[in-house]
Amino acid sequence: MPAKFKLSYFDIRGRAELPRLVFAAAGKEFEDERLGGDKWTAFKPKTPYGQMPILTVDDKTMINQTGAIVRYLAREFGLYGSNNMENTKCDIIIETVSDVFIAIIKVHYEKDEAKKEELGKKLSTEVLPQFFTYLCKLLTENGGKCLVGSKLTVADMAAFDMLDKLKCNPQMGEGVYKDFAEVKKFYESVKTNANVQKYLEKRPAADM
Repeated sequence: MPAKFKLSYFDIRGRAELPRLVFAAAGKEFEDERLGGDKWTAFKPKTPYGQMPILTVDDKTMINQTGAIVRYLAREFGLYGSNNMENTKCDIIIETVSDVFIAIIKVHYEKDEAKKEELGKKLSTEVLPQFFTYLCKLLTENGGKCLVGSKLTVADMAAFDMLDKLKCNPQMGEGVYKDFAEVKKFYESVKTNANVQKYLEKRPAADM
């Protein structure tokens, strides 16, 4: 009997969007539980570490930490590589995307305006160009379509999620990677994947 999945997070994309996209890419059903206010307060003590996202499997096993969740799902749904080295390459891309996400979050939540401007400048002139250059290199070395191997993997979904967050950010938009044609082509390719496109069409409007 197939496993039953429930993904619990706030009503934003944030750290839960990658697991949602992995479900989408695999064409698998899951309960997308979005909690806030009193519901989150009541749920928090039940979690392993007082944090979300939480993936609950078969109404009994809770998995926390985004990286652990997406790796579990990738193994479960066949969205890792075809061997240990490809799996490791997927892990490297997942961790790299996480670093970029942390840099974005630092800018978003910085209260000091001078420091916020400094972090924003570093993000736009150093962090993102380095990330886009890295993706271009991987795509070129791997034939241009996928980041790892010859099929869609969790690595592609991790990179797509970050590019989608940037594109949907009103302060950045699609122009953020306009100088990187390979990145734009990759983004559009994943976006038009039938399963991914179906999810994006019905995805709730929400903050990054």
